[in-house]
Amino acid sequence: MKKILLASVIALATVSAAIAPTQAETIVVKTNDHMHMKKHCRTKLVTTWKHHHKVVREIRVCN
Repeated sequence: MKKILLASVIALATVSAAIAPTQAETIVVKTNDHMHMKKHCRTKLVTTWKHHHKVVREIRVCN
């Protein structure tokens, strides 16, 4: 009797664990001040070769 009860409790727990992700929803939060967001910029070094000379440039990369 204990084994049947334990098996049914384990089965119920696995079924509830499998159902929970299917009930999840995606939430998207939008704000009204998206025009005033700060740009996240960084400086990137770019190395190229021109006429057998190494040329290193710093360029600005922004998101």
